[in-house]
Amino acid sequence: MRILNALKSDVKFQFKQGFYFVYIILTLLYMIVIGQIPNKFINYVVPIVIFTDPSFIGFFFIGGIVMLEKIQGVLQYLVITPLSPKEYLISKTISLTILAELAGFAITLVTYKDSFNWIILFLGILLTSIFYTLYGFIVASGCNTINQYFVKMIPYLLILIIPLLVYFSFPNITVLKAMPPVSGFNLIYGAFNGIKLIEALGYIAYMSVINFFTLLIVENIFIKNIIKGGAL
Repeated sequence: MRILNALKSDVKFQFKQGFYFVYIILTLLYMIVIGQIPNKFINYVVPIVIFTDPSFIGFFFIGGIVMLEKIQGVLQYLVITPLSPKEYLISKTISLTILAELAGFAITLVTYKDSFNWIILFLGILLTSIFYTLYGFIVASGCNTINQYFVKMIPYLLILIIPLLVYFSFPNITVLKAMPPVSGFNLIYGAFNGIKLIEALGYIAYMSVINFFTLLIVENIFIKNIIKGGAL
């Protein structure tokens, strides 16, 4: 029940701060741009857009949310509320993942005319968004302003982008599939272009484990920086 109440508050907060409005505009722009692309490229463009945008919502937005809550004093009062650090993180992650799912499926339903595996797409966006939201929280640790977060996130983002770029050029390098961004992309791409069930289940299981341990790491950072009086 506490997580549900926190989730409602997070969604209201994000809506009030204009996150939903900004993303509606961005989603509409993506729809317009994709609509101009020849059909023969749609199978490649749509999964790339969905992976690099809706699935990245958490990474780009979590820093702004944390900074706003820090300025408003929300984080300082969190220690005296019944909400645990893990519940706080889960609520934030779910709220941004909902936004990612809405944007991803809106883009797909409007721009993609062929059939696709909506279950795999849903899970691909879900697991990727969770990972990037938690990863973004790690980046936000130690930042006091949004500008600091934007500067700090560049090298962290490159750590995840470079393996993807290498994978696009050399897809036969198996070890790259162990990188969470590559696993997430393969799930989303497979939703449109086909993927073996055993492979999909492997990616889903792997990303679930990665997200679980990432949550534990982020929880420790949160407790150290907030509960014990450090600087988030």
